[in-house]
Amino acid sequence: MKHLFSIIAIILFLSGVAQTSNKKKVLVVPCSRFEFVSEFEIETIAEKNETTVSNVFLIYEKALLNSFGNYEDENFEFVPVRAEILQPYKNLIKYEYGKFKGKRYNAVNLKRFSEMDFSNLLTQHNCDFVIFITWYDIQKEAFTRKGKHRKRVKYAGHYLDYDIYNLFKQQVVGVGKTKAEAKEPNDLEASFSLLRTKELENAYQNFIGKVVEQLNKPIEQ
Repeated sequence: MKHLFSIIAIILFLSGVAQTSNKKKVLVVPCSRFEFVSEFEIETIAEKNETTVSNVFLIYEKALLNSFGNYEDENFEFVPVRAEILQPYKNLIKYEYGKFKGKRYNAVNLKRFSEMDFSNLLTQHNCDFVIFITWYDIQKEAFTRKGKHRKRVKYAGHYLDYDIYNLFKQQVVGVGKTKAEAKEPNDLEASFSLLRTKELENAYQNFIGKVVEQLNKPIEQ
């Protein structure tokens, strides 16, 4: 009986390894602080997160990268870029207003990247694709609680633009103004106006799900 359980355990382990090895890996490169904009005052965001104004971009960047790293999908695995590896390539990454499949959005410009440098960046992380977050826009919106006591509160809308390239520096996706939608908040959560990173975890998962949908399209075609 012990041998039987051992065999089953080995089969399950190997099955898990096989599933992991079959996943496509996607390197995640966040935007710079210059592509991070908000209609809310930065001081307000800092207060909601109990941090300093200078630290606001960094905590949002960390929360987004952590969400990518923790996201589970049967086809894709997201790998947040390692800062020490990205550093030599930072000045090769530029942003501009672009177009993909007839739609305009904030795009990445990779003209300074040689194909060798680009492949090296991905292979150092053992990745097949790379997603560049090219714009992060926090807009002022409102949330209205449904039910007997309707209450309208200021609420943030988080919109992101992004590009996705494959290992051969070929663009496969380019999308603008994708909303990171959070679940309906309770009164306490609503009081933070979707500006606190704790509430954003769910919204980021929603955004990443939309990224996965776009990634699946070229594979299905």
